[in-house]
Amino acid sequence: MSTPVALISDLATVILLLRDFPDRKEEQRAAFKRFVADMPHADHVLRVTPGGFAWDQIEVPVGLGEVSALHDHFKGHGVGEIRIPIGLMTSTLLSLVRVLAVPVGTYGSFDHLTARLDAAGCGTITVLPLPDPAESPAVQEAQRVVSPSATGATGSRPRVDDEGHLNALGPDALTEAKVGLMHFVTLQMQTLGPTDVLVHELAGATSDAAITDRLNAIIAAGEAAARQGDWHEVLVAAYGLVQLEGRIGEHRGFGIALRRLLPRSVLEQIARLTAQGTNKTEAAAVLRRMGADGTEVLLHAMVNAEEMAERRAYFTALKDMTEGTDLLVHMLSHDQWFVVRNVADLCGELRLEKAVPALAKQMGNSDERVRRSVAGALGRIGGSGAADPLRRALRDPAPGVRLEAARGLDGRRNKNLAMSVAVAADDETLPDVQKEMFLALGRIGSPEAIQALQKAAEPGGKVFRRKQVSIRLAAVAGLHAAGPSAANALKDMLKDDERDVRDAVERSLATLWE
Repeated sequence: MSTPVALISDLATVILLLRDFPDRKEEQRAAFKRFVADMPHADHVLRVTPGGFAWDQIEVPVGLGEVSALHDHFKGHGVGEIRIPIGLMTSTLLSLVRVLAVPVGTYGSFDHLTARLDAAGCGTITVLPLPDPAESPAVQEAQRVVSPSATGATGSRPRVDDEGHLNALGPDALTEAKVGLMHFVTLQMQTLGPTDVLVHELAGATSDAAITDRLNAIIAAGEAAARQGDWHEVLVAAYGLVQLEGRIGEHRGFGIALRRLLPRSVLEQIARLTAQGTNKTEAAAVLRRMGADGTEVLLHAMVNAEEMAERRAYFTALKDMTEGTDLLVHMLSHDQWFVVRNVADLCGELRLEKAVPALAKQMGNSDERVRRSVAGALGRIGGSGAADPLRRALRDPAPGVRLEAARGLDGRRNKNLAMSVAVAADDETLPDVQKEMFLALGRIGSPEAIQALQKAAEPGGKVFRRKQVSIRLAAVAGLHAAGPSAANALKDMLKDDERDVRDAVERSLATLWE
């Protein structure tokens, strides 16, 4: 179990990487996984103290380096305490650290920070402000016990003085009294804007009338942002509605609001955000909520994208869509080869059985690149309907198509192809393709497949028809892929005349159950 010092150090690493090095995605991911893995399964309280932190009442002095930087960062945001409940979803914890990791000064006040946390779906986590030094210890303790965001008290809203102006946020802070009406501009959903506040107010609404009121206000704000081409602000509104829809419960107004907020022209702009900027996850969630319409705009965006990176981003977003798969089948008849190729890849990723007949027709496509993708998709989907077109793919004149058919073959879904693959492997002249066919037989793992691999691994005649060692080694790799069911076949080869074969067999047996 990790110590409080290590946990706070891990948290500091995550937040500082997100804040200072946004492009280091792999480091961020590894640091966050380490923090989550080390955190004990229990309720936790992290409190900012004058000299450092307290993790579950265990004092951790600030020291130097990242922990000191995290201390300054939290104080800059005004964060005094974070309560993390047991059983918290990893995605919610990730949303928390992302909101907290933005540079100091992004949020106009602590209330704006809590509003952003609510909009990001972090309502199960209690975040409290630093206590006011002027207040007594008893009042400070009461503030820690009662969370304004959890109770829905008016203290969670921006406070105003008797003249209706916002209270000063500090000795040097700007207020309405000094500069007039204040407006917080949204910058790629990292700075709190007016729509965030509306979403926060909707989260606290309890009556149907209040919910309808806030929904209308959010629609108006989103439509105004769309007229100005501020698509990030539109996304703030749409994503906030999607997040709150499940939390507030059944209310038909959410669906109506999303339809009004996201006509086709606006939905196309949201689709572009899945390939650009820093809010790809939020944009994909909105499109997923919009069902078949979201799938359609993503498909058209992928078809019309000029850059490979863009097409890949749209492809990734489409993999998570749950509706509109009939559109994919229709797109397989497109007249542009790269569209058919991309859609075939997607059908394979989704294991879309209803696409098999349309994919089978494309095995006759004159473009090898299309046939390669189709062969791989059919192999991943499998089933009786894919058997005949896969047999054609395994004998395609283009080596790349044969290779992809074997490489993509899902053994569990293609048990009936064992003999077809075995015959194709026996006739194959290219070592790389033949090896992939042997591995495919291993993944099938049926008695017929193991028997074919065992025969392929035999040495052949003592002088004539002696098999190449490379072919035999490829067959041994196939037997290893078959797992424990191939143990007896491998043991029969432990005394083989070829040292390389014996060594490969020994390694395979040693790792057969791994």
